[in-house]
Amino acid sequence: MKPENLLYDDSFILKIADFGFATMLLGRDGSGYCHTVLGTEAYMAPEIHNRKPYKGEEVDLFAAGIILFILYAGTPPFNAAKINDPYYKLIINNQLEKFWKAHEKFKPKGYFSDEFKDLLSKMFQYDPKNRLSIKEIRNHPWIKGETIPIEEIKDEFRKKREIVEKELEKERLKKIAEKE
Repeated sequence: MKPENLLYDDSFILKIADFGFATMLLGRDGSGYCHTVLGTEAYMAPEIHNRKPYKGEEVDLFAAGIILFILYAGTPPFNAAKINDPYYKLIINNQLEKFWKAHEKFKPKGYFSDEFKDLLSKMFQYDPKNRLSIKEIRNHPWIKGETIPIEEIKDEFRKKREIVEKELEKERLKKIAEKE
């Protein structure tokens, strides 16, 4: 998974697109593990980078954590979940305070809540056995926290769409004027 594969319908229901690498949850051999090295490097879980058998749901949740981080922070958490990546190395070595401090460097103080840090730190764990399950993620305090009402979100998107449409119209009129 990667952000480019996530779509929303007009009711803001998340849709996942592009199943080019989709496979059975039990793996091709029925063992429950997948073995194919696939996906976009920046979103791969460490076990894929290390060419170890992996569970599809676990690596998808890892990628979902990266996507959530990008949506929230505007930047990726690390280049790749590899031992030699400077940011991911902080997670591997349990230097989470340094990891978050590095990411807060250009953000307002307190940008990342303690609950958000806890959620993502647990989703990014090197060993998949130490990562949160989907049930644990759904029950995490950050996920259960306050949300913006859907109407407020729709209004914001309507405003942004109007701005884009006005800019496109300006561009269209400019091109027509240039041709005359």
